[in-house]
Amino acid sequence: MTKLHAVTRGDRANPAILFVHALGTDHRFWNEAIDGLKDDYFCIAPDLQAAGGGTPNPAQPVKAEEHAADLAELLDSLDISRAVIVGCAVGGMVAATVAATYPEKAAALVMTNPGTGNADAVKGMLRARVDEVRAHGMKVLLPGAPERSFHGMPKDHRYDTYVERYAAQDPEAYALTVLGFLDIDIKPILPKLQCPLLLIPGGNDTLMPKDGAEAVAALAPKAEIIRFEEVAHFVPFQAPEQFVAALKRFITQKAIW
Repeated sequence: MTKLHAVTRGDRANPAILFVHALGTDHRFWNEAIDGLKDDYFCIAPDLQAAGGGTPNPAQPVKAEEHAADLAELLDSLDISRAVIVGCAVGGMVAATVAATYPEKAAALVMTNPGTGNADAVKGMLRARVDEVRAHGMKVLLPGAPERSFHGMPKDHRYDTYVERYAAQDPEAYALTVLGFLDIDIKPILPKLQCPLLLIPGGNDTLMPKDGAEAVAALAPKAEIIRFEEVAHFVPFQAPEQFVAALKRFITQKAIW
């Protein structure tokens, strides 16, 4: 296990939320959402291995199970026995792995832009990205990669912030992150989930399967779906106010502490 760098906000006495960022982002992905949650919850936003920040880069690609072990250890180090676990896209798959592997730690699970794994076409695209980034640096993915993630969304301050952070990543760390998640498949663990589950797909998300939420819900007990029709691949980042409202409602009604 690797000791993760994490930012915490809010009162430690409040119920805890553990946030798992999306591929190609870091803990800052959650800043705006946490602004709307910190008064009521103890918010924990780590950097996964290879995501930068204060977390060291790994020597080789890191699988979802290893990330889950890191996150469970983080909760233990903070003396948090139970938390709502929230993740976006591939980060949602890692969050599901935490909840299934360490069920005693999961008061509830939220997966935005959900799916069970990478489609073959996406795997091909990601492999090509790894080769391009290793040869030419992160700039080779601009502006195409951010534009796909923001399909149908305005190129506003959030888009500009995302592009700036995306371009600043260490190319080899990004390559290792992609390779670690390339063959992720959470279908076998979904029936093991014991906690309530909220799925929030984005209607403009072209990177996750259109039926990704339904595929998860078909295998996971206690799942509900709320679709954000006007949002793309990063629901919590692209629509933080709407996301916070849905998350608060779900936690209040469904979380098992």
